Amino acid sequence: MTQAPSHAEQPPAWLQITASTRHAELAEAVFEHWSAEAVTVLDAGAEMAVEYSPNEQPAFEASRVVGLFPDTTAAEPIIADLQAALGAEAEIAGDALENQDWARAWLAQHPPLRFGDRLWIAPHGAAVDADAGAAVVRLDPGLAFGTGTHPTTALCLEWLAAADLRGAHVLDYGCGSGILAIAAAALGAASVTAVDIDPQAVRATRDNAERNDLGARIHTPAIDDIGAVHFDIVLANILAKPLIALAPTLTAHAALGGALVLSGLLARQATAVQNAYADTFMFSDGAARGDWMRLDAQRHQGAPE
Repeated sequence: MTQAPSHAEQPPAWLQITASTRHAELAEAVFEHWSAEAVTVLDAGAEMAVEYSPNEQPAFEASRVVGLFPDTTAAEPIIADLQAALGAEAEIAGDALENQDWARAWLAQHPPLRFGDRLWIAPHGAAVDADAGAAVVRLDPGLAFGTGTHPTTALCLEWLAAADLRGAHVLDYGCGSGILAIAAAALGAASVTAVDIDPQAVRATRDNAERNDLGARIHTPAIDDIGAVHFDIVLANILAKPLIALAPTLTAHAALGGALVLSGLLARQATAVQNAYADTFMFSDGAARGDWMRLDAQRHQGAPE
C-alpha cells in the first residue's frame, strides 16, 4: 500500500494563471516566454459556435489558457504581459495551488475514457483496466477537440471502436491532435494519412503518434499533397460549413464501397451536410450525442478516377 508522504515530503505548491480569451495563441506565447511548466488550452464555452471555411484555421470562439508555474514565480509580471498582449477583454486570474501532488490531481481530473468494447483514451501515466486485446491510446489533455471529451470526437471514436479496421487505409481530414488517426492505427488500420491546415496540429499528430509507437503507420503529408489516393475510410471531424464545402475533395478520396464518417455538425445541420454527398453516398442512421451528430455513409456509385 502506498503511504501518503510526510509533511517534509509534501510536493511543492504551484502557481496557476488562467487567461480567458479569444486569442489563445498569444496567451500561449506569453506563458512559454515565462517558461511555464505546462500550458493547457480548453474550450471556454459549452460548444464551438463559430464555423470556419476550409481555408481558415479552426479555433475556439473563446478559450481558457492555463499556465502552471512553480510557486516561487511572481504572478504580477506574467499577468501584466498577458493583459498587454490580450487586451482589456481578457479575464486573467492567478491561483495558488497549495501543496498538491499536481500529477495525481491532474490525472484525477482526466480519467481514462472507454469507447465501445476495445478502445481506451488515457493520459500518459494513467492506469487503465483494459481487457486483453483492447487498444489503449495515450494522449494528454490539451485542446478539448483532441482528447475524446467533446461529443464530436467521442462519436468518431465510437465508430472506430465498432469497425473492422484490419488492413484498412484511412484518411483523417482535419486531424487536430491526431486522436482519430492514432486510434485507427491502434485498432488495426494498415495505414493512416492525417492532414490539417494548421501546422501545429500536424506536428502534434506526429508527436502523439510517435509517443504511441505508431509513427510508422501514420503519415502526415501537406494537405495539398495527398495525391490521387483512394481510402477505405474517410474521416472528417470538423464543422458543417467546411464539410459541405469539402464534399468534392472528400468524395474524390473515398474508394468505391468505402466508408465516410462526418462529424462536428449539429443535428439541425445534418440534412444540409447529407445533401452535399447524397449523389455518391448512401447514408445510414448515424449517431447523436446531445445536439451533436455523426453521419455515416458508404460510397455506392461514381467510381473514383
